Amino acid sequence: MARQITCECGYVARGETEDKVVDLIHEHLRSDHPQLLAQLTRDDIAGWVEIVE
Repeated sequence: MARQITCECGYVARGETEDKVVDLIHEHLRSDHPQLLAQLTRDDIAGWVEIVE
């Protein structure tokens, strides 16, 4: 099953592993929401991962 995180802005990061999705959303936050990323840890982001079919 795939994993995904949907950002409030509508961006969807999707991958086969939690690490891949966290990496994708981390890069998105770095480029589009740097002020938010400064307040988050990798564990915070990992808590947003959803399992999808």
